[in-house]
Amino acid sequence: MNLESQKKIDEIMYETNEKISAIVNEIRDIRFSKMSESEKQLKCDNLRLEFEHVMIEEEEKVVKVMKEYP
Repeated sequence: MNLESQKKIDEIMYETNEKISAIVNEIRDIRFSKMSESEKQLKCDNLRLEFEHVMIEEEEKVVKVMKEYP
């Protein structure tokens, strides 16, 4: 892996980390909120799906970088 590809992967990881941190903070806020348990569950389920999407997106970006810089 060359320096350019490592730099791009680091940027992807940084971006992903920011997104994950935001999702985790939202989940934490929901857990400690006063909304009903069913509403909490629904919102957390949606955030889990968003988390999954972020991770898939990260993997696709890293694979693309790896193909560009073999």
